[in-house]
Amino acid sequence: MVLLTHSTVSIILSTGVVSIFTFLLFLSGYALQQQSVRTIQNVIRPPEHPQVYKRSQDPLSDLDIEEDLEEPPQVHTKVTPGVEGNYAYLQLLSDPDPSNICSAMLLFKQLSTNNSAIHDRLFMYPSYWDTMTISKPVSTALSLLRDASLKYDIWLLPIDMSAATAAGYTATDTKLLRLGQIQFMQYDGVLYLQTPGLLLDSAKLDSMLLSRPLPLRHDKSRVESYNNEAWISMPLRAEQDANLPPVYLVTVNNIENGNIEARAHIPNLALEGFGRIVTGPWGVPADLDAEINPAEQPGYVFFQRDDEGHAKWENNPLFGSWRAQQSEICEGLDLDGTLDNDNDDDL
Repeated sequence: MVLLTHSTVSIILSTGVVSIFTFLLFLSGYALQQQSVRTIQNVIRPPEHPQVYKRSQDPLSDLDIEEDLEEPPQVHTKVTPGVEGNYAYLQLLSDPDPSNICSAMLLFKQLSTNNSAIHDRLFMYPSYWDTMTISKPVSTALSLLRDASLKYDIWLLPIDMSAATAAGYTATDTKLLRLGQIQFMQYDGVLYLQTPGLLLDSAKLDSMLLSRPLPLRHDKSRVESYNNEAWISMPLRAEQDANLPPVYLVTVNNIENGNIEARAHIPNLALEGFGRIVTGPWGVPADLDAEINPAEQPGYVFFQRDDEGHAKWENNPLFGSWRAQQSEICEGLDLDGTLDNDNDDDL
């Protein structure tokens, strides 16, 4: 039998306590390490389903593209040999400005007559335009638009915004797109271009959709869908922003459980040969007679707007050419006069 002295017992107890606390400290450190690893994995893992919309009571919240709307119109798209995918160009206006309506018509006419590889052309507007009392210039512009829709294969998309306006929302371009983007489910992608603007090269504009892989529907097996060199994700924020980016790629798809995935992207302006395909007036030489490398010429030039939504002519070398072509397609409509007479007597 071994007798333990008081000092020996104290040493054993102290060693046991130290061992227990050391073990507990090790377990705590290991748990924190694993938590950190999981956090990092969650950060770098691509999102499963970006912008998934479900049902809600707010017309501009997550249900806005899954309301009990009528079925989208059956657009009989044309197929071009060598072009993979089903795409469309989009112009939209939430305010019935005659000049901007004519500018949209001009773009669609140019796409039609210049043999664009993208055959579907969409014009989106609030459906109450068809029933409200409007001024004579607006009425004339809308009548010309309806005629042009038959001549240049423009699909007119009137969007019911009554739920949004009844809820106290004002009509803006972003809200119009939010409520109307369910119409895009038949397309692989729809490219919105801001109006007013002028088309310079339809083939160059087509290349924005056809030259590089597009994000399109989210797919974990396709890297370009969530990590794309040419396109930067920019979700639609209809509740915060009134205006859309000047060029905006929109994709809408059905996913599991009856939900809808809506994705939006802007072009990477830093990508050489791509980011300037659509540009503002600053991307055009001030001297139009100066020689320019065709590779550097933009495909479409959008114009800056003033506070009332009209095209600015300052520092815009294309304004005169645009106005002349605009006047041809809207012959008989005094476009310069409409800028000062938007409040003419109603019909």
